[in-house]
Amino acid sequence: MSTPASTLAHRSVFAVPEAETLLDTVRWVSGAWLKKKFRTTVQLGTGQHALDESSVLLSQAAYDDGGTEYATRLQLREDKPEATWRTTVTAARSTTRGGTVSVDLECFPNTAQTFRTSKPNLVRELVAELEPRDGLSRLSVNALRVTGERVHSLVDVLCDPERQMPTLVAARPTQHDPLWSKRVAGTMRDVAGDASTYLLWDLDAVDAFREVIGHAHRVGPGCVRTFLPLVDPAWPADAARHRLLGSTRWTDASDQAWRGIAHRVHTLALERPLPRRLSALAFPDRIAEQHRQERRETLDKARLLTAVPAQQPGGRDGELRAEVTLLNGLLEQADKELSELGRTVHLAERMNTSMQEQIQAVITDRDSEVEDHLTTLDALQQARAEADRLRLLLLRQGRSLDVVEAAENLPGIPSSFEMLWERLGELEHLEVTADRRTALGLDEHAMSRTWAAKGWTALVSLDSYAAAARAGFNGNFYQFCKTPPAGAKPYPVKQVAMTESAPTMSQYGRERLFPVPGGGRVEMQAHLKLAGRGRIAPRMYFLDDVKGTRDGSAGHLIVGYIGPHLTNLATN
Repeated sequence: MSTPASTLAHRSVFAVPEAETLLDTVRWVSGAWLKKKFRTTVQLGTGQHALDESSVLLSQAAYDDGGTEYATRLQLREDKPEATWRTTVTAARSTTRGGTVSVDLECFPNTAQTFRTSKPNLVRELVAELEPRDGLSRLSVNALRVTGERVHSLVDVLCDPERQMPTLVAARPTQHDPLWSKRVAGTMRDVAGDASTYLLWDLDAVDAFREVIGHAHRVGPGCVRTFLPLVDPAWPADAARHRLLGSTRWTDASDQAWRGIAHRVHTLALERPLPRRLSALAFPDRIAEQHRQERRETLDKARLLTAVPAQQPGGRDGELRAEVTLLNGLLEQADKELSELGRTVHLAERMNTSMQEQIQAVITDRDSEVEDHLTTLDALQQARAEADRLRLLLLRQGRSLDVVEAAENLPGIPSSFEMLWERLGELEHLEVTADRRTALGLDEHAMSRTWAAKGWTALVSLDSYAAAARAGFNGNFYQFCKTPPAGAKPYPVKQVAMTESAPTMSQYGRERLFPVPGGGRVEMQAHLKLAGRGRIAPRMYFLDDVKGTRDGSAGHLIVGYIGPHLTNLATN
């Protein structure tokens, strides 16, 4: 499934404790960035400046009643054939509350092409000069070194309720690895301005950090953990919220999972609304006032020419020509203003349309998730009722030790697809031929914990069905879930699809050819939904040949695909 693309491609927002020179520093850094970009010195005075044939810079300032500047905005618009790009830098300061800076990058495509946008270098340059903060944590371009004696301060940062964005904590590997260093350093630079970054410098720091924060939240040598806000070290289950990427995945040249860390941070930054301090800013339209004054002066000159009598024959013609010249200049200026105003209105309309589409997509996703949660709660209630009955039967038989032992050895649900993959050996009746990297790529997304939990539930249900089929159950998987036999572990029927539509298979059937044991690929149409709607909407495709009707796969239930939603007529 697809969701509307946002015109907002990147956003960084950070607080600056020292605000006395904030506006001057923002202008200086922005000017240096523009000079490097356009290879010429750029005027930053209030007004509109044409930098080249397709680039316009708008500079604005706001002043308090005493005439002191308290906010500035620089907006660069670049009209390219493929898209219009707009970079907006806004800074506001206060004598009592420090300052706030935001950098927004917007993209308005002119074609159906999808653009891969990167963070403006300006963000890193501002971070290096301003040394901003996110609560107790300091934002930096490179990871801050943490030794054993500084571990307590790091834990304070992680547990700080004022921290709004992620904190990345990396631990140096026991042996130097150039690839690890390159990837980690690149990731830390890439999230500068959006996440705070720290590096456990040695084994003493790693051990001290584990001792203070607890085993569940630890970061082992060579690992990197992304700590979301509101860390709770006293609750081991909280650790699942904070994704840990192991050392082997950083040092495997073919594994690109490390890229997902910065992607996830950028996604969270995009979802972050502008602080009221910036969103409520109102800049006076000094450019419009300047143009109005120029028009008044031009009209006054034209009236003066016609009011003074001609001093000699033919003088009236000269005066009329001069008047026409002035008025033509006035019309050209008005035409330019109207064109610029029309461009601004057009971009505003596109941005508004994009926001409305995204709001509708969020509402649709919310409704779908509510339905999923209700289905899950219903299944949970049934499972609890069954467990209560079995527990009561055991207690009546005097088997209280069995009840205690069963409660102590209950396995948890995987909190990531990486953990799910490690537990595939527990499923005795399944063969999973799905591509591991495609499945693990789902861990890069915000809903990965929910998807992984549903993915595990789906696999357990397929395994339960395969066992029942081998024991004599005659129906297919859908019938198994609709009328489950005793002891079965069904999957919600509404999330089971045994076939694809004929038009979908006609156009996109090749996407549904998946590997089977012994080599070769087989068409698989039956699939389970791990999520409802959305851009990713993961699916799990399987082949039911437990009863043995196909050569090469007889007697097997094969899971051939776990990953994002495949193309169908709706997504195309």
